[in-house]
Amino acid sequence: MLPRDRTLLLDYYSTKKLIKDLGLPVEKIDACKNGCMLYRKDDIDMDNCKFCGEARYKPTREQNLNRKKTPYNIPRYMPLTLSPTEVICFNSDC
Repeated sequence: MLPRDRTLLLDYYSTKKLIKDLGLPVEKIDACKNGCMLYRKDDIDMDNCKFCGEARYKPTREQNLNRKKTPYNIPRYMPLTLSPTEVICFNSDC
């Protein structure tokens, strides 16, 4: 399926490392575990989905207030176009 001189990355870690090394922007966005909504812009402070009512974060065993909450679903968004600042920095090695 791939040309002979090309290789396919075999695991998620290798793919993630390659993207990080390229310096492409990746944005992590919390999402409902059922895929109903993304928690961003006006909804960033919500703890439950406004469509299905599911919790945004996984429950914790202990009530440690200093521990960061873990979302159920964190899709990654990689914009297909670069901003003008990113284009300038990419071309001139800022």
